[in-house]
Parts: sequence; C-alpha cells; structure tokens
Amino acid sequence: MLGWIAFVRRVVLPVASGFFALAGVSFAALDENALARYAAGDYDAAVVAAEMAGGPDNLALAARALNAVAYFDDGRKSTRKMAGNALDYAQAALAIEPNHPEGHLQAAISLSLRSAKMSPVRALLLDLPVRARKHIDRALESSPGNVWALSTSGAWRVEVARRGGRTLFGADPELGYEELLKARTGAPDNVAIAYEAALRLLASRREEWRATALEALDVAVSAEPDTKFETDLQAKAIELKAAVDAGPEAVRAFVDAQP
Repeated sequence: MLGWIAFVRRVVLPVASGFFALAGVSFAALDENALARYAAGDYDAAVVAAEMAGGPDNLALAARALNAVAYFDDGRKSTRKMAGNALDYAQAALAIEPNHPEGHLQAAISLSLRSAKMSPVRALLLDLPVRARKHIDRALESSPGNVWALSTSGAWRVEVARRGGRTLFGADPELGYEELLKARTGAPDNVAIAYEAALRLLASRREEWRATALEALDVAVSAEPDTKFETDLQAKAIELKAAVDAGPEAVRAFVDAQP
C-alpha cells in the first residue's frame, strides 16, 4: 500500500493536479470514507481514500492524516520523512487551490514537525520556521476565524518566542496568547485545541498564563474526543497533568519530549 501511495504522489498527483487546475474541474466535497478513516485513526486508509477522491479538500485531509502519524512518531528521521510526505499532499492541494486554508495549515504543521526533529541550525538554514509562518498567515487570511489556524498560529508565536526570543521571525508571544484564547473560545470543548493551549502556555513558564493553561488542561483531560487523534492527545494531556502535579522539573521534561 505504501508503494502505491508513493507512486501516486510521484507520478499521478503532479499530472492530475496540473490538468484539473487548468481544466477548472469541479471536485467532490470531502470524502466521507476518507474522513471516517481519519477519525478512526486508520491513517493509511484515509490517505488512500482521500487520494482516490481527489480535490484540494481531500488532499489536505491526506496531509492531515500523515501529520497525525508524524506527530506521534518518536523517530527523528521517520518523523521528518512522514512530515515531508504530508507536505507533498498539502502542496498538491495548494497547486489546485492556492488559497485553500487547510492546505496552508497542514503545510505549516508539516514544516513545524520537521523543524522539531532536527537541529535548530539546520531548521534555520532550511528556513522552516519562516516557511511555516507564511503558510499560517495565508490560512488566517483565507479563513480569519478558523479555530485550527488560530490555535496553530498562537502555538507558533509562543513556542518560537520561547525557543528564540521575542524578536525571532517577528514572534509575538502576547499575540500568540490572544490567538490561543480565541481558538479556545471558538471551540471550548475541543480536546486538541485545549491541549495545545495548555502545553504551549505551560512551556512558556509565564506565571500570568498559568491559570489559563491549567483551565485548558482540565478541558483537554475531561472533554469528549471526536477522533482517534484527539483520544491520543488526551492521553498526553493526562500525562501533562500528572507532570504538573509532580512539579516544575516534571513539566519541563514532558515539554522537552514534545514536538
């Protein structure tokens, strides 16, 4: 199956994407089978179904599925490879629809996952943080109230500021904090968005954000997951809550192990 996926990515998608973009073909909506496979955590099957359905929505879903695999992959090389494959699908979606919000969002996530699994110097040489930021900005321009884009943007700002300082690439942690709050307001019971807010705000170690982080963490631990990905994130949230109870050193160790 993986060989077939690689063949489609290398040969079929570049040809099909260019042809359909030129021909102005109308694609079907998000494929229900691909979406169901993604929700169940059957990511390989989700990719295959999304490819078969075609169109920017489904190609972006294929990217989301591969990013989900990469997120939980502990290997450095294997994570980078999987995230790179996700980027291929995101770019294929954007080749058809350049302003596709989900395509830009998944491209940003794949670039961020690759960056997290290599040395900071190499990530800077490859311009990964800046490339990710550009895709996030495009997603927000196309869909300003998109809670997923707001969550990703806020996490990027807070995390880049934590790792490199406020001025690096224009990172603004205060703006990131506001974006995380907006995402939480738009989806108050979403496990993934709550976990991301809790993780990044606790990682910042800013005392004025701690209460907000702990409130988000409580939601991430107790809310009902909608997908297998969110179920797996909830397990991480439970680990993070145990680390909070154990003290600052445990929180730092947990944070350092996350992408």
